[in-house]
Amino acid sequence: MQTVDQQEFSSAIPAETRARIEKLANALLERYNVSTPPVPIDQILKDPLLDLWDVDPTQMSSSFGHGIFRHAPRLASARLLYRAISESSAARQAGLDAPWPASRREVKYFARCVLMPEAWLRQLPDKERVIDSIADTFQVPPFDVIVRLGELGLPVPDTSIPKA
Repeated sequence: MQTVDQQEFSSAIPAETRARIEKLANALLERYNVSTPPVPIDQILKDPLLDLWDVDPTQMSSSFGHGIFRHAPRLASARLLYRAISESSAARQAGLDAPWPASRREVKYFARCVLMPEAWLRQLPDKERVIDSIADTFQVPPFDVIVRLGELGLPVPDTSIPKA
């Protein structure tokens, strides 16, 4: 299996900010006892433990985030969760530290972190490190799998990279 040169991937997000975002994503998964994919992001968003954030159901739409990939709304839900946490003083007091204000890149980075945690991706056997398989397992679009693998410095198989 050929892989894409890892030097093609870099991040405009400072390392300290990335670490804080990863820590936040891991803390949420731990708090919700989520240890395997797919992450129940909609449940987490709609049912905050200890009322740590508030999401107005009228702000949510079943059509937000839709694109050509069926799992795109899950990333939109994760981005909305980030915004809800970052605006919540109760979440900050509970130790859920969301860097705010945050750029679009940082919010999207959080969505990939919470839906595809680093430890879970690193534990995948080589035979399961196929873009489409990871996308199905984690219920995320293939493009986001490619970006996440690149962010982590993991090999990105070029056989499954969507052609433009």
